[in-house]
Formats: sequence, structure tokens, C-alpha cells
Amino acid sequence: MLTRAPDPQQVSATGNSAASIGWLCCFIAALLLAGCSTYGPERPGEKVYRDVLFAAPGGHKLRMDLYVPKTAKPAPVVMWMFGGCWRFGSKGYHVNVRDLTSAGIAVASIQYRMSNCAVYPAQLEDCRAAAQWLRDNGARYGIDAKRMGASGESSGGQLAAVLAATEGKSRIQAVCALYPVTDLIELGRLYEKRSVGLNLIEKLLGGSVEKKIDLAADASPVYHINSSLPPFLIIHGERDKIIPVEHSEWFFRTLEEARVEAQLIVVPGKGHWFRLNNEQFAEVSRFFQVHLAR
Repeated sequence: MLTRAPDPQQVSATGNSAASIGWLCCFIAALLLAGCSTYGPERPGEKVYRDVLFAAPGGHKLRMDLYVPKTAKPAPVVMWMFGGCWRFGSKGYHVNVRDLTSAGIAVASIQYRMSNCAVYPAQLEDCRAAAQWLRDNGARYGIDAKRMGASGESSGGQLAAVLAATEGKSRIQAVCALYPVTDLIELGRLYEKRSVGLNLIEKLLGGSVEKKIDLAADASPVYHINSSLPPFLIIHGERDKIIPVEHSEWFFRTLEEARVEAQLIVVPGKGHWFRLNNEQFAEVSRFFQVHLAR
């Protein structure tokens, strides 16, 4: 199902906009402040576990924060992957699905290696390690990791989608991707045309898209679509100039063609990197409650 405003203003997938470049710089600067952000307090009816170590690839310690509702039975869990161009950000910043605990769903917000530390697929490998850690250890924290979803925003949405594709529907039962990167080849070429000068996709891949074309395709959710994928909920801002909304529209149509259950919500007037309002969050909550039910 496609949900969008009537007669939206389309965003060009090939345009060159100084404003969008400036927006990207502001976006990155905001994410650089992530380490200065404070955590919200533990809320009634939940337990929070901070900085739980789940892997240490090459000695690089990776941790997660667990937000667990106090329920009679172990709770299903949604893994959250933060955005930030694979280079900036923190597991404790802008956790858009944080309030799922109020619906009886745990949230595991994970850290993964940045592209200045390791090139792709290191980031996906870290997500997979976190998923496996939850399956092996989640019960100790009141989590039923046999009922697991994935969610992320921007570059984190890319990781959530590819994680689901590589793990399989039996292990990741649902994905909510917020303004996700779905095609690194097309997005990388778009940034080259805009002469952004800070091509973070190149930094992720360890080279230009053209030189790393196979790796770029492997990192692109749109190239992983098949009928065995879990249900998808995609939310994208109508006026996004960082990742044009057309990318999510292409992804959504391809999911439908593969007969994957999918819904796309295009949010009027929104650009990139926004918080979900109450109505949008309610949709996300319903989506995971339905698909992570026992």
C-alpha cells in the first residue's frame, strides 16, 4: 500500500542543488554532536541496559543499548541502526523507535564500525553479530529474539534492509526503514553529479562506485529483493534532498513486483532526518506488533 499526499512536489534524482549540499553539511555536523547528547531516563514499566558488549572485531569494541519492557513473558525485539552516512552517529542518538517499549516490544540500539574504521561489508557484519548475540543472550535480559524485527534511518535503513535479506525471514520477521539508502549505485552517481566533494558512499566502499560496482550492488537493498523477504514499512519525506523520495518509491514498487508485503508512507513537507510524529509512530508500532506477534 502506498500512502502519500496528493500532487506532491517531486524531488529530482539528478538535479544539482547548492541548498541540498549545504543541508548535507548541516546534517553531518548535527550528527557529530551525537556523542554530546544525553540519554533519556529509564521510564516506568521498562528496564534499560546501557553499553552491553556484543562483539569486538579486530579489538574494536561494539556495544548496544537495550530498552526492555517489563512484561510477563520475554518481549520481541527490534534492532535499531542509527543513520549518519556510515561515518557519524551514535547508538544513543535519535532512536526513532525508542517508544516501542510502551507496546511491549524491546529495542536494541546497536553500534557498528564507521567507514573511517572499516569499509563495507564490515557494517553489515556488525549488525549480523548483534543479531546473533541477541539470539544467544537475549533471554537473560527478558528478550525473545526468535521474534526479531529491524529498523533504521538513512544509512541505518540500508543496513536494516540488507540485514533482513541476508538473515532471512525466519530470523528477521519485519523491517521498518526510514528514508533509507536503497541503491548505492544511483545515489553515488547522483552525488558525483552534484560535485558534493564529500562522497561518503566512496568512503564506505573504499573507492568510487564505478570501481566498486559489484560491492555497491551488494550493499544496495534493491538488488536483494526476492519473494522470501519479510514485510517492509518504508517512511520517507516528500522533500528529501539527501536521498530523493524516488529511491524509496522504486524500492517499494520492486518489492510489490516480487510479491513482498510492503507499505510506503510519503510524509508531506518533510526533508531528511525527521522524528516520527504520534500518528507515524503509531503506524510503526502497529506494524511491528502484527508481525512480531507469537
